[in-house]
Amino acid sequence: MTSRPTRTAAALLVGAVLLTGCSLTPREPRRVPVPDEEIFEAVSQIPGVESHTLSYNTNFGSTGYGGRITVSEDADPYCVLDTTLALLWQGRGGVSVSVYQGGQFTNPQALDPDLPLATAIQERYGPRTDDGILREVDPPACHD
Repeated sequence: MTSRPTRTAAALLVGAVLLTGCSLTPREPRRVPVPDEEIFEAVSQIPGVESHTLSYNTNFGSTGYGGRITVSEDADPYCVLDTTLALLWQGRGGVSVSVYQGGQFTNPQALDPDLPLATAIQERYGPRTDDGILREVDPPACHD
């Protein structure tokens, strides 16, 4: 029969070995998203943007960016939306935004029926940045 202290010591030793093994496993570097405030400021600077209500929501079931971008009558709503999505892609995940112009809304599906699915966004804008530095964007809708 094994004594209780011996079993406890053995259990602690096994636990220590398992923990050590886990900590020696190489981990992928953590992705550092561009700060929301920096992205929101960049959206404000897009030609034609008059205002926006962008925010990052952490509500259960609707985590991600949401809001509306109001643009002037002479703005290209498709270019503004495409630029906004490309900028938000550099931040955290999930996008549900629209552009409002003269009583009309332009949603991501107007650019591509698969948007805002992450796979479609990555296909459209390329891999996400991982260093927290905002990059210039040149989305397709601004060239049509």
